[in-house]
Amino acid sequence: MFLKNYKNLKKLSFYEFLILLFPICILSGSFITNLYLIFVSIFLIRNFYKKKETMLIFKETWVQIYILFILYNIINGIFSSDIHNALRSSIGQFRFLFFSLFIIILIRKIFNLKFIIKIWFNIILLVSFDIYFQTIFLFNIIGIPMPAGGRASSFFGNEVVAGAFISYIFVPIIFFYISSFQFKKFNIKFVYILKYVFVFFAVILTGERLPLIILTGSSLLAVFYFFNFKQLLKIFFLFLVIFVGAYNFNNMFKSRMDNMFYVLSNVYNSSWGRIYESSFMLFKENYLLGVGLKNYRVECDLQEDPRPYHEAQFCSSHPHNFILELLSETGLLGLSLFTIFIFLIFFKLSKLIKLRENKNSIKNYALGNFLILLIYIWPIKTSGSFFSTFNGSFFWFSLGLALLISSKHKNSKKNKKLKNIKSLIY
Repeated sequence: MFLKNYKNLKKLSFYEFLILLFPICILSGSFITNLYLIFVSIFLIRNFYKKKETMLIFKETWVQIYILFILYNIINGIFSSDIHNALRSSIGQFRFLFFSLFIIILIRKIFNLKFIIKIWFNIILLVSFDIYFQTIFLFNIIGIPMPAGGRASSFFGNEVVAGAFISYIFVPIIFFYISSFQFKKFNIKFVYILKYVFVFFAVILTGERLPLIILTGSSLLAVFYFFNFKQLLKIFFLFLVIFVGAYNFNNMFKSRMDNMFYVLSNVYNSSWGRIYESSFMLFKENYLLGVGLKNYRVECDLQEDPRPYHEAQFCSSHPHNFILELLSETGLLGLSLFTIFIFLIFFKLSKLIKLRENKNSIKNYALGNFLILLIYIWPIKTSGSFFSTFNGSFFWFSLGLALLISSKHKNSKKNKKLKNIKSLIY
């Protein structure tokens, strides 16, 4: 097995090996991830210089609109309170765009993605194991202690984002494997199920509610898409049993769920409601242009708190909601540009939904990445800052892979049609 993996690793191009390293860079922290994105951008620019034809990608409307969005934020940032952070964040958006373009342009052999995805799955299993280890021994396999809140963070230290890391990478992998699940032998199916449950419980142990909802919802959606309603009910019952068991036997999980239900029952008076209130107030005062990227944290402190008696804080580092972040920091104009950008890429990817091919694991992997993009822009959920390194990287990673596979799939269908036509002629 090791020899086979080594041979497959040697088959990867340099650029494919760089893509393989992405989850490892995320695990290493923001500094390493940003270095990685800068290097990727340099290689892409170098490719533009050597192969001028690859610059045709800039004729794509979605690329032009996002560049316009970046330029708008740069100009807007010049007039913001914290010019340094606004410009740094605005200009920094180029590294995310170039990351997606790097994947689309420089990954040639889509077949090698199967091996890369399997490596990523092993990384997910390692992080899951590390979460169990940290939960039991109060430090992870490299000695990082459990955070003060008692929620496992694995390699991320004080940042409790291990569940988010798992969900963003694991959801497309579910689509990759589940598409051929029904054609596997019973023993292989059993191993798949064990691995899935192993990862699922690891996310429960992180206490991260949104990643758990994402993983549960995506799994049910995948079962519904590839199987029938009867099987969906079976899986739903399995999830119900897992949730009831975790709720009754894990105090941390019980506490997190109780808190979530309390917030949902009274959002306005919750800690989230307070932050949403401050974000919306900023938007109302700067509805056209917003306050500039990374300026919510500055401008929020200058507002008068309408409920100073409330125990929850009025401001935070960011609005904790994707739509409110766009509205408060980029205004209606920025939201409009971003909405056009989203519409264009979703239009390009919409054909993935119609092309149901149970045995085409790569195409279905692209479908899983498309789902991640939908999750990102879902308006009624809490979220990290879209423009941060961690959250931004995953969005553009999923976008690049989805567009790459979609374009390759489209080209392969065209080639098949041409071959059929030639065979009829000759």
